[in-house]
This record gives sequence, C-alpha cells and structure tokens, in this order.
Amino acid sequence: MTGKIGKILGLNKGHDGGCTLLIDGEIAVNMSEERLTRVKYAYGWINSLKYCLEKTKTRLDEVDLVVFSDYSDKIRGDYDGRLSYFGFPKKRCIRADHHISHACSAFFTSPFDRSLVLVIDGRGNNNNTESVYIGEGNSITKVGGNPVANYEKGIVAAYQAFTSYFGWHQNEAGKTMGLSSYGNPNKFSNLSLFTETKEGMFYNNLEYHTADGVGEYFKRHKVIVPKKFSSQVLVYKDMAAWLQAEFERVVIGIINKFQKETGLKNLCMAGGGALNTVCNTKILEKTNIEKIHIFPAAGDPGQSVGNALYGYYIFAKNERRIRVWKQDYRKDSFSENEIQKMLKRISEVRDLVIPKSLPFRYRTIDNPAKIGAKLISQGKIIGWFQEGSEIGPRALGHRSILCDARPENMKDILNNRVKHREVFRPFAASVLREKISDYFETDMDSPFMLFVVPVKTEFKMKIPAVTHVDGTCRVQTVTKTDNGTYYDLISAYYKLTGVALILNTSYNLAGEPIVETPTDALRCFLSTKMDYLILGNFLVEKIK
Repeated sequence: MTGKIGKILGLNKGHDGGCTLLIDGEIAVNMSEERLTRVKYAYGWINSLKYCLEKTKTRLDEVDLVVFSDYSDKIRGDYDGRLSYFGFPKKRCIRADHHISHACSAFFTSPFDRSLVLVIDGRGNNNNTESVYIGEGNSITKVGGNPVANYEKGIVAAYQAFTSYFGWHQNEAGKTMGLSSYGNPNKFSNLSLFTETKEGMFYNNLEYHTADGVGEYFKRHKVIVPKKFSSQVLVYKDMAAWLQAEFERVVIGIINKFQKETGLKNLCMAGGGALNTVCNTKILEKTNIEKIHIFPAAGDPGQSVGNALYGYYIFAKNERRIRVWKQDYRKDSFSENEIQKMLKRISEVRDLVIPKSLPFRYRTIDNPAKIGAKLISQGKIIGWFQEGSEIGPRALGHRSILCDARPENMKDILNNRVKHREVFRPFAASVLREKISDYFETDMDSPFMLFVVPVKTEFKMKIPAVTHVDGTCRVQTVTKTDNGTYYDLISAYYKLTGVALILNTSYNLAGEPIVETPTDALRCFLSTKMDYLILGNFLVEKIK
C-alpha cells in the first residue's frame, strides 16, 4: 500500500466488539457494539462501524486502511470482514495480533517515549495469555511471553475459572476481586496456584479452566472447600482472597523480572487483567516501577483503539506524537434539542416504551452541577448524563449514578433501589484531585478509577458508603481541565457539605451495558427507584 494513510478504521470482531476511526493520527470517533445493541459483551462491529462513519460523515471508500483483530488460534491472512461485498478493496485490510493491539492501546496513549508494556489477557492469538514488550517511539518489540501452548493455563484463565466456580460469568472477575477483601489468603498458604517457568513467566496448575477444574484442583490436594455455585457466596471469601494474593504474586513477579532486566521504570498495561485495581496499586508498592499508565478500556473493548493505532504507527510507520490520554470520553454528544425531542416523544408514549413506569415531568435548568450537588447533599440518588460517554468500562462522571457517601446505609439503599448488586461489592468515589490526600493515604492521579487506595482512619466512618471492608476505596480523581461539569458538581457539593467527594457508580441496569443515549438513560431512570435524572440541561423527575 502506497500513499498517505489518513483515515484508519480499527475493528474488533470478537467479544466486546467495536469500531474506532482514526483521522490523521487522532481518534475522531469510537464506539462499542454493546452500547448500541444493549447486549453486554456483544460480538462484532457492524453497528459501531455504521455509527462511526455516520458521525464523521465518512464514506467507507474514503477509508485508507482497515485493521482487524480477534482472539482466535490463528489470524486469517485473507480476512476482510466481507467489506469486499461493499466494494472495499481487500488490499486495504490488514490484521493485528490481539496482544500487539492491546500493547498499542496502552503505549501509544501513554505519556512515555520508552516504556515496559505488559499485556495480561484471558486469550490472544496463538494461545498467548501474557506478553511483555518494550515500547519506544513508534515501535513495540516483544521481549517475553507465556510459552504454554494452551491459553487455559494462563493467569487470567485461572481467575476466570474461580469466578465461574463462585457462580458468576467468567467475565465478572470484579466480583471475585471485591469478595477477596473479606477473606484470609493464609487459609491456603501451603498451596501454589501457579508454577514459574525458566523464562520467568507463570502457568496455572488447574487441569482445565472451568468451575469443575477448580473443584478438581482442591480435591487433588485433599483440601475441602465449599461446593461450586453456592447461593451463599461469602463462603468463598477465603478462596477469593487466596486467588487474589496468588494473582498479585505472579503479576508482580513478571514485572520485577523484566524491570530488572531492562532498567525501565515506566510501565504500560492492557488486557483484562489490567482492570484488577487491587493488583495495580500493589505494583506501585512492591516493584521499582515509578510511573504506570493503564489504558482505561484495558479489556477487549479497547481492541478497536489498539488496532487503529497499530495501523497508524506500526504499519504506516508514522512518527510518534505523544498524546496523553487524559480524558476517557467520546467526543460526540447529544444536543439540547435532541434531548428535548426525546423527552417529549417518550412522555407521550411512555407506557409503550417502558411498561408499568411512572409518568414523569421535565424542565430546563441553568446550572446542572449546582442542582445536582444540592440533590445529592439532600440524600437523593440521581442519574447523571452529560456530554459524550466513557470509552472504558468505568463510569467517570458522564454516564453515572451519583449519591452521598456519608450515610452509613447509603450503600444498602442504592443496592435495594437501583443497582441490585451483591452486598459485598464496593462502590467507588469521585474526589477533587487537589483534595485526594485529605481523605486517602495517597496523592496520586487516578482519573480512570483504576487504583484502590487506603482511606485515612479518621474518614472511614465519615464516608462509609465508599469505604470497603478492608478500609480501601476505588477512587477517581477529577480535575477542572479534564472533566469540567463533573468537577463543578463535586465542588458545589463540597461547598454545601465540606466533603469533596461523592459516590459514583455506573449508570446501567443489572446485566446491561452502561447507558449510551438519552433514551437509554430515561429508560433506566424510569425502571429503577432513582430520585432524579439530570440529562444535559434538563431535570427529570417522576410524578407519583
């Protein structure tokens, strides 16, 4: 392929599919398939491709390069996603290795010119599970990886198997991580879940990565554990704690090995394993890594971004332009006119769109942040929908459900009325960046909610709704520059209460993706017992 490559499409055809359009090295638009289909972990890219092309008024024949990825055993060299049926030339289609794509998403969005890059994933191409690279300039070079021939022997595969044993979908590893804080890892200290290879990598000691594989492992070691799929999940707390400790041990072991060999003190991470926020904090505590960048869409929703960046830097060999990923929000948003039309339309046919829901009224407001802060300070639970949605899996103040972190029973109220989550799962806090050290034992930046930090002793009882059983909190730092409206809301709340943080959880119904459109937001609001919805510059409330 010759000539300038200006428009690049990144497409992920596996689970958590999606599309990213890169124009002249900048992400013009990105969309996850699940946000449009409303099916969690949705495969493919058809809907998101259409979305990206329409949003940018781009025709398919104007695209210079399409980069695909998946997680199959082998990458088919002739795969073109059937775009040739629409007249798109096969010669403009290339494939990126799954782990290279993850590495690109992490390194090329980082502030580092040179860095260690760790991809820790459930499964990549050719059964890759963990890969280590050095990113430098516009290149990424592999320096290590898991040598096993079966992805089921990987680190994340073991975490998935235990998650299945506890009765959840294997992709719900965050539940297992939350449960681990309740347990004692020393109950199984005589066992080792992972074995180190001569290359300094690790493989798990399960015969197969399923719930039955976990049961067989303990039976083989003559250790009695609770049976799988118990409805009383707290019986698994010690197993979860041991699993988390083992996960941390091997991830830190890999990083220490390659950090020592390379001397690099910057680290980039991606892959589903990089969403383990407890482990991420331990990396900074127990290694010589000084700075860490984790791509917010670390799992496979970030593949389309990685693919587009692969095309721009590695395939087209463009000079590296460091663009620090400070904001995890899509640029496209909904206008006030679009929101108002939706509210009017649904108010007229509400029973057909959302059966059995209460009628609602809405009005325009001049200062959403100030009104939102006042409602939260009064103990109200609000839906908060502003500007473009978050790209990663965390709600960061654009598609959030917000409430007061001070009442001891707020966590239970939120669970009973809205979220319907397991009682052991913690809720996160959004805090003004300049105030983080007032409440937590840290002064770090955490804009994407990817680290867990200790709550200061004097505040554990003052913000109990976001303080986990082990005295920690998953925290998001908020700045005026990067998240202005949300910063204004927390600042207004701070003026009212003297507390510079609020409880923030994702805006979605249980089992659904985060809301994407105003219609999604209204449907979720009317289907739950949230008190108010602030939708752009509109305040929505139910008529009881």
